[in-house]
Amino acid sequence: MKKILVAVDNIENITIVSPLIEKTIDLANAFSSRVWLLHVSPHTRQSPFNIDKTVLRREAAHELHDEHEFFHQLAKCLRDRNVDATSLMVEGATIKTILDEADRLEIDLIILGCHRHSELFGSLTNATDKGLLNKCSRPVMFVPLP
Repeated sequence: MKKILVAVDNIENITIVSPLIEKTIDLANAFSSRVWLLHVSPHTRQSPFNIDKTVLRREAAHELHDEHEFFHQLAKCLRDRNVDATSLMVEGATIKTILDEADRLEIDLIILGCHRHSELFGSLTNATDKGLLNKCSRPVMFVPLP
C-alpha cells in the first residue's frame, strides 16, 4: 500500500487532528505510503439571471483560492509529520473524478470520511451503477466522522 488517495468533501470539518487525517497519517507511516489529498469541486454552474456574472466569478475564484490554500497547508502539516503528501483540487463530478484520479495516480487505497446518513455516503455505497463501490476496482476505506 504505497499510494493512498484521501477524498475530502467538506473542508470545514477537516483538521490535522480529525479522524480522517489521523487514520491517514497512521496508515501512511505504517506502510511508508505517499498520500494525495483530493478535493473535488463541482463544475461551476450557470449564474442566476439577477446576479452579475463578474461578481459570481470573482466570489467563486476567491473561494477556490481559499480552499486551495487550505489543502496546501494541510499537506504541509502531513509532511511535518513525515508523510509524503500532495494536495489536489480538481473540478468535476465527484465519483468520476475520484476514480479518474485513482487510476491516473495508480492508487492502492482510497480513504473517505463519511457520515452514515449523508448524501455522499448514500451515493458512494448506492447499489446502482452510480455508486463508487460498484465502479471502483481499488480498496476503499471509510472513516466514520463525528
